[in-house]
Amino acid sequence: MDDLEFESAPPAERPRTITVLGFLVISAATLSYLGAYAMTNALVAADLIKAWPKDHDPRLKWFLLGFVTLVTLFAGIGALFRFFSSRHLKKIDEMEQPDA
Repeated sequence: MDDLEFESAPPAERPRTITVLGFLVISAATLSYLGAYAMTNALVAADLIKAWPKDHDPRLKWFLLGFVTLVTLFAGIGALFRFFSSRHLKKIDEMEQPDA
């Protein structure tokens, strides 16, 4: 057998933090838009809700509220994962220490 056959591929490069944050912001904006504009337009078109006057359109407020809520939720989930990960790594490090 050839030794080249068993060589592993080089490790994948870790994603940069700014890239991940950008994807989370884009996801939050997309979901907020779909909830505030697309869904309400579909409900108005289906006559499930009444259309509001042009000067009192609440959709921008709904969009901003949804966006801020989703970004906060994503940040909270990330902080929670980071907290549990650090606790788990500390427990692993404690296993390596000899008992005194």
